[in-house]
Amino acid sequence: MRNLSHTFGQFVVYNLIALFLFSACASQEKYDIVFYNVEIPGEDTINGDQWIAVNDGKIAAIGHATAPDEIPNGASTVDLSGEYLYPGFIDAHGHLFGYAEMLTMVNLVGAKSKQECLDRIAHFISENPDKKWIIGRGWDQNDWPIKEFPTASDLAQFAGVNIYLTRIDGHAAWVNQNVLDENGITNETTIDGGSVMNGVLVDNAETLVSLPEKDAAFWRSALLIAQDSLVKYGLTAMTDAGLSTKKILILDSLQSEGKFNLIVNAMISNNDEDLNFFEQNGPIQKDLLRVKSVKAYLDGALGSRGALLRAPYHDLPEHYGLPLLSPSELDVLRDRCLENDWQLCVHAIGDSAHHVLLESFNELDREKDLRFRVEHAQIMTPEDSAYYTHPNIVASVQPTHATSDMYWAEERLGHHRIGHAYSYKRILNASGLLALGTDFPIEHIDPLNTFFAAVDRTDKANWPEGGFNADQKLSPKEAIDGMTYGAAYSAFGEDDYGSIKIGQRANFTLLNQDLYNPNKRERNNCKVTRTILGGMVIYEALR
Repeated sequence: MRNLSHTFGQFVVYNLIALFLFSACASQEKYDIVFYNVEIPGEDTINGDQWIAVNDGKIAAIGHATAPDEIPNGASTVDLSGEYLYPGFIDAHGHLFGYAEMLTMVNLVGAKSKQECLDRIAHFISENPDKKWIIGRGWDQNDWPIKEFPTASDLAQFAGVNIYLTRIDGHAAWVNQNVLDENGITNETTIDGGSVMNGVLVDNAETLVSLPEKDAAFWRSALLIAQDSLVKYGLTAMTDAGLSTKKILILDSLQSEGKFNLIVNAMISNNDEDLNFFEQNGPIQKDLLRVKSVKAYLDGALGSRGALLRAPYHDLPEHYGLPLLSPSELDVLRDRCLENDWQLCVHAIGDSAHHVLLESFNELDREKDLRFRVEHAQIMTPEDSAYYTHPNIVASVQPTHATSDMYWAEERLGHHRIGHAYSYKRILNASGLLALGTDFPIEHIDPLNTFFAAVDRTDKANWPEGGFNADQKLSPKEAIDGMTYGAAYSAFGEDDYGSIKIGQRANFTLLNQDLYNPNKRERNNCKVTRTILGGMVIYEALR
């Protein structure tokens, strides 16, 4: 009996051990992918031996491992040693189709003189001798030795073609005499919200020219090329600030086919044709595409003197800028958006346009979740910052506008107003949140430029010493929050992306530097090492 009892006891013990081991194995989940040796920079983060597990493209678990055998099972694993992981960077205000198109046209960005623009046009024509329309973008007379608008006669050397060159801010176009003649445009041509000046069409005057229509095949190809560029710079999501129905549907088709994998919050252009379409057909709300916002313009840009100011331009007395919507028209659009449960996003750069918009938005219900957006918010009478305490007013701003404009902005505004410009810290203090972007292709697409412009307020040569309007600098945390959570929140996406937490999309941007630590970051050597979408590495820098 003793031997039988011993045998039975062994049977029970061994089977209990086997049952325990089986249960332990069964409870140890195997993930689709596990990233290990993860370092997540932050003010309160314990860095070093972290891991992130992903299932079905979302973060399933996060933990620490002090030894290799503590890393959970994954169908695949990725060692991120020596890299710093951030929530996937988001651009809160860009122009995807404009950027895609720019990759196929005359690029005038950074041209330091009118002659350099002409040289680039000549080179493009020599490379594309069969083109009848020469379309370009990026010129900025403020970067030239003589800071005057160009003229149609400057383009006279290029015979037999139509030339249409959009200014860097998108609010003016430089055209040749062919284009003026074919469209019956002269300096005496008048249009509400625009003006014609010797071959430069400002704001609404741009609509006097009908450009050649690009077909869906062109856009599909161009968007895929643009996607390759976006992920190279660490972008995982964006808001497109104004698209036609046709372009929205092209993007929708590419995403549905699994070819365009970035998240896009697309604003509907403010015209009756597009608004009527979405009133009749309803919004689009899919995993990668949200179409439930409207983009409108209250004024133009500061560089082309279209921004609407409360007092005249310092360098052009008696000129106040160009109003593109009246206060009553704005209120009608606001109410139409409320009726359709749309988010309204309005371009306002000058302090007058900004004030009109804030007054209109201040009438919004404080209990409903509306998140109406002020796009740019460049010049603001200081006391108007109090409006941003309203829970449904969100500022979407572009720090690189400040560092691009700082060389000449005081000429436009005068010394007494320059301190009211690009006051992002003042807005943040009132609202508690900013959404940060670049307005690409008006500015360079690189979100690292956004970070350094927000934190340092200098150019790449560290000018000016101490920073432009230095009291408006953001902290590293405030800047990164604006490029991630804040940008997602402004697009109603914060529950799905923009943070590193369980249940969020596994969208990450990895850098070679810790942006939180001033001793571990160096602007000119900071770069993206990987971009990860839904747990998949879709860009990896050469080592």
